[in-house]
Amino acid sequence: MPTKEFRKTFKDTLDSLHMSICELTLKKNDEFYKLLRSYYSFIHSRTQTLFLLVQNDCLWDADIILRPIAECTVKFAYVSSFDETTRIEKVREFWVDLAEINRLKQSNQAKQIIELTNIDSAFLTDIVLNENDQILLAEKWTKQMRQRKEQPWSYNEMIKTISVNYDFREILGLARNFTQSSHLIHADETALGVILDRENNRTEAQKEALMNLHEVRLLSDCIALYFWLVKVSSRLSDIDVNPELIKKINNFENSKLEFKSLEKLSE
Repeated sequence: MPTKEFRKTFKDTLDSLHMSICELTLKKNDEFYKLLRSYYSFIHSRTQTLFLLVQNDCLWDADIILRPIAECTVKFAYVSSFDETTRIEKVREFWVDLAEINRLKQSNQAKQIIELTNIDSAFLTDIVLNENDQILLAEKWTKQMRQRKEQPWSYNEMIKTISVNYDFREILGLARNFTQSSHLIHADETALGVILDRENNRTEAQKEALMNLHEVRLLSDCIALYFWLVKVSSRLSDIDVNPELIKKINNFENSKLEFKSLEKLSE
């Protein structure tokens, strides 16, 4: 597996990025910044889990965890990419509109389960809206209205918006994280094929090389996501990214070069 030094470089770089993001998102305490901190808390906790999985060679599981990390990073950048007035509206959409839509969906699903199975479950019953709330939300959030509200918050639509609002084309690369994790989450033929190929069709040397490259990609993706968070947060504060932080990122990128030779071995 990759050297202890590479993992240490990852941890040191991530810690520096973490401190920078915390500092930048604590500058204000309005609802917008509170949402950013909630997003980042989710991202950082999941990243710690991903690193634990990587250290225990659970690389496919770590790939699954990468999806919500990437998706929440996109949400962070998405709400930040608008002007101040629109940002306030996006915060309201997230906490109010999308929450109401989800409550309506969950209530409908719970009612359907209860009707089909006759399950006597307090958990399901608690999810079901009372008749008055059900009527009000159903009238407010028709299927057409739900789609209109939810569509801009879909992963690919958020990425498109960010790339336009920020002229931030490199974020389009985040679509790869989402696709890779989706195969594993859905256990489709692509996911099963890749896993079986590594387990059954590779020599020990090839298998080790593939695991090395897999780990390097996972940790590198995390660093890239955190660096995007720093750049987004810095732009909000209208300040330049700390040159020392950029130097750390470059050092981390340089530390990956030694694993390039493994690509030929894994073929």
